[in-house]
Amino acid sequence: MKKVEDLREILAAGVMITPALVVNGKVKSTGKVPGKGALKKYIQEEI
Repeated sequence: MKKVEDLREILAAGVMITPALVVNGKVKSTGKVPGKGALKKYIQEEI
């Protein structure tokens, strides 16, 4: 897990609204903090 605060890096990932969650380079969530169920789903999709 890595917290990114560099605006250039955030924009390069395609994120326009924070907070955002990116898993394996794919934007999974923006504009909110996902709940436990959503986090589990996002991670399982990338395994």
